[in-house]
Amino acid sequence: MPHSPTPTDSTPAYPRWSDRLIRQLDTFAVRRSGAERVPALVLNRQDGGDPRWPAYVIREYEHRLARGHDNAHGRVPHAVVDDAELSGGFLPAIDRVALRFQLTMPSGRLRLRAFHTCRAVLESERGTGDLQSQQQPIVDTLYSELLKRRRTLRAGAHVADFLGQHLLTGWLQGIVAAAAVGVPKLMYRWFLRHRGLKWAADECRTANFLDAALSFCQEGELDREDPLVRRILLRALLTDLRKATRRRSRLSHLWARRHWSFVVLVPQIDAADGPGRTLLGTFAELAGDHPSRPLLVLAGCAGPPPDYAVPLSADLDRPNGIADKVFAVLSEDGPEPVRLVTLPAEDDTEGTARNKVEKGGGITVRKDHPLDWARPSVLPALALAAAAFYLLPVSLWPGAERPEPPSCVTVPTGERVGITDGEQCDLAVPGDPGKELRDLEHQVAEENARIPDGRYRTLVFLAPLSLQRGVYDDPPLGLQILRGAIAQQHRLNAGVRQNKMPVRLLIANTGQYFQYGAHDDATPKGPDVAQMIIDRQREDHIAAVIGITQSRRESLRAVQELDRAGIPVLANGVSGSTMVGPDSPQRYFQISAPDTRLGPVFADFIHHSPEIRHLTSSRPHAVVVYDPTDASFSTDLRNVFLHAYQPYGGIDEVTYSEKPGATTPDSIATDVCNKVSATHGIVVYLARSGVLPSLLNAMQSAGGQCQPAEGTTIPLIAESAPIDFQLRPARTARAYPYMTLFYETPNAPTSDPRDPYAQFTQDFAAVFGHLSADADAAGGFDTVGIVSKVIENLLPATPDVQPNDIYLWLTAHGVSQYPGASGVLRLDAKNKYPPDKAVYIREIAQPSGATATLLSCGILPDRQNRATWGTAPDTFPCPREDSGAPSD
Repeated sequence: MPHSPTPTDSTPAYPRWSDRLIRQLDTFAVRRSGAERVPALVLNRQDGGDPRWPAYVIREYEHRLARGHDNAHGRVPHAVVDDAELSGGFLPAIDRVALRFQLTMPSGRLRLRAFHTCRAVLESERGTGDLQSQQQPIVDTLYSELLKRRRTLRAGAHVADFLGQHLLTGWLQGIVAAAAVGVPKLMYRWFLRHRGLKWAADECRTANFLDAALSFCQEGELDREDPLVRRILLRALLTDLRKATRRRSRLSHLWARRHWSFVVLVPQIDAADGPGRTLLGTFAELAGDHPSRPLLVLAGCAGPPPDYAVPLSADLDRPNGIADKVFAVLSEDGPEPVRLVTLPAEDDTEGTARNKVEKGGGITVRKDHPLDWARPSVLPALALAAAAFYLLPVSLWPGAERPEPPSCVTVPTGERVGITDGEQCDLAVPGDPGKELRDLEHQVAEENARIPDGRYRTLVFLAPLSLQRGVYDDPPLGLQILRGAIAQQHRLNAGVRQNKMPVRLLIANTGQYFQYGAHDDATPKGPDVAQMIIDRQREDHIAAVIGITQSRRESLRAVQELDRAGIPVLANGVSGSTMVGPDSPQRYFQISAPDTRLGPVFADFIHHSPEIRHLTSSRPHAVVVYDPTDASFSTDLRNVFLHAYQPYGGIDEVTYSEKPGATTPDSIATDVCNKVSATHGIVVYLARSGVLPSLLNAMQSAGGQCQPAEGTTIPLIAESAPIDFQLRPARTARAYPYMTLFYETPNAPTSDPRDPYAQFTQDFAAVFGHLSADADAAGGFDTVGIVSKVIENLLPATPDVQPNDIYLWLTAHGVSQYPGASGVLRLDAKNKYPPDKAVYIREIAQPSGATATLLSCGILPDRQNRATWGTAPDTFPCPREDSGAPSD
């Protein structure tokens, strides 16, 4: 490598959040954007920051773009223009860039026809005499250079020379020489005069390229360092780069490759006459008028920046402020050819940014493979063979069964995971355990079939939708949320709107516990459903992923895979703090409240609720049941709740795992009942709702303290209740007569006529008839509605809406006061989840099973942020998003 890493003792400290900026540069370098004009980026530091950092990180970025220090080929084509290594101005710099691009190509050869043609003119001599005589030496030089690049022409010239010397004489030899040499040269001259490089003639204000060449050849009136000459050479290079990365046909061996950018790195532009500043200035002049895709120029500046560098207006106080703004300007056409990216003066003192850059995944692009040539050669042959096969009489067809589609895979747990549109394959297991999912697949297939031929956008519902063998607890929550998504799809596709974009749904099952949602190093050959979605992104016009439904380490890995592929995710039913924390994926949003909001609400409700005090005491003792192996959800919520409730009352803890083979419900039922009875307390259930019925059944069978005296019950409050409990409260009360159940829900029926939940229940019934709607289905309904709203807002400006367009809209504009069936929603760059999301706590009373909403806090359907909860005179302050539980 031309630059070795700077010694550790002199390494500049990384600015705050610089790792996020570098990740955005990685994304652009690998995938490019649809923007025609990509601005150059000039990095500098605020006053007070280390001015050496831009030059240091750009030199280090060269190592990041390369596969290894001893390998000349790079992951992304790149070149470094360093004032310390180059002399002679612009020409050596542009020569170095062209050569390095060719040397670091990861996919095939880079042919720079326009650049080498213009470069050869600079070295060619001008003739004397009339115009054609002056141009003839230039044509001879250019044709000689063409022979070096074209093997066919070179071979023809050799054959003509050989035959002329050994076999042919006279007029026959002249015919062969004219056919092999004279005619191609005459055609090349005609091409240069009438068709080729007409843009160069426009730059020089001449009629054709040969006339323009007279002005910048050796004896021309333009000096080699003339700005016009620089402009011509750089434009020629850009022309060649655009051709190298243009969209390929499906029969090309380069199809599905070359999505990367060409990257020019300029560590310092501080020297006024250096090649780095000269190259950047030429780019600034040219890119303002002409497309610069797919070139990215990244420069460092320690001193005053150039006048033409337009400052990037980013929020330096927000972690993603700079990164999101850079992503936006690289993805959208703009008039500014050079943008100045000023990084905050504050350094990352903990070294987090540097560790993430150095230890994070490298930049990976698709490399050449010998099988790439199979597409243009084998595919036509296969098409002919397939046509012949299907033209055979049916009686001659082989009788073997069709193989199972690769998008639906049976895994060792007995589940079927993968992705389907409802018809391509079946994710449901045979028999009654798969009936619910199978019915939903048929419903999705019917809804998708109603979409007319033409444009549409696809949403993928990704969630655990099945259970492993031997697990008979509550059905997966994702099934009910999927019903809500289908109801919204039906409503949108049947409606009439000005910018209507039909919505197509795909169903993606990750298996129980999100086990197969992402790549797992422990089982590297196992299914990776997130990657299946990424592989189908272009073919199925996938706009976003919805669902998720669970906070798990596995679900976070799946979201990270989708984020790296540029696919936004809008989740529901997710509450874990890590999902929306500072290091959460940039393209991730959720419409559900996080644990940091739910925990204080639980604590405040238990402390103040007259209903709880009636069943317990004036200072209720909390018996917390949680899963220590479920760090992303149960343990996270337990930590938040304990912090909020410790000032209010005593706490006992009982561990309970959702996974078979760990703590069983029978082993803890007696312990829970004894502690509740001894403390006259309340069970605070913070584990998964799907295994709550197992615990309640075990408590019912345990006897002893689990069977309280007649007329009394054990109170239990849960983060969420199983769907069957919510839809059939009377049956739940009869099934567990010893238990008074309280549960949190993101929405509850109200008498407010403005509540969109009422309209949602009608839309739900239009599709599912006798099935009851609930808050979980309302969340699925809203996620589809939000993404569809964003797409249709984008349509007037961007007819071909891409996933990144949706992400940019959500961060730049967002949705505000969205009248969702699951509550009033707001999402934007600063709010990955709705702030002050409405939270309700409901009771299933004994013995009638009547339900009542006891707490309503947050932004309710009337658009007001409720300040208190309860019924007068017993009213209490609502916990706020930023304050936790209020004190007495």
